[in-house]
Amino acid sequence: MSLILNIDTAQETAFVSLVENGKLMGFEQNENQKDHAAFLHLAVKKLMTTFQKDLSTLDAIAVTKGPGSYTGLRVGMSAAKGLCYALQKPLITICTLKMMAQSAIALATEENALICPMIDARRMEVFTAVYQNLLNELVAPMALILNKDSFSEMLNRGKIIFLGSGSGKFNNLIGHENAIFLQPNSYIEAMACLSYNAYQSSEYDDLATVTPTYLKDYMI
Repeated sequence: MSLILNIDTAQETAFVSLVENGKLMGFEQNENQKDHAAFLHLAVKKLMTTFQKDLSTLDAIAVTKGPGSYTGLRVGMSAAKGLCYALQKPLITICTLKMMAQSAIALATEENALICPMIDARRMEVFTAVYQNLLNELVAPMALILNKDSFSEMLNRGKIIFLGSGSGKFNNLIGHENAIFLQPNSYIEAMACLSYNAYQSSEYDDLATVTPTYLKDYMI
């Protein structure tokens, strides 16, 4: 038996969800990025009340560690760590890009394609990585300034699925026949799968040392 609280405030839409034995029980969601901090704790309380669960019954807490919004990552990580300290529960951190890739696995398998999630990092820059359809990492998470030749060698060898908030501007740059662009996805089920797998494998992080993955310096 396992009960996991998932927290994602890394991107424009934030959510908290409750996962029991690998199955999504329910979630709360916020689409106003400026309100993620105010949304988070109230959403956790509402979720636990709705399903008549006490925080003490959680077996683990999972949070997206980045990349993503600098402020959003700090909000999510600090909340997750605070709950883990107070409740003496293990912390699971999930790469935001890997969570996004997880949401496209079914199509990637069908198309025999790689998966390239992209998070908008302003102007022509994105946070991105490339995964095989079993989520093996081919290109590690990085900040990349897009141009018409980005990923050209990989595209010439086979299909790539592009998704996420940064993929639209890449779609405007290229017209390659092997490029598949997905509409914005919901990542709630994807995080439920990854956090449960991590829990089963006891892939926990050190509360004292874990920090968000920013990939680049914060600019004021």
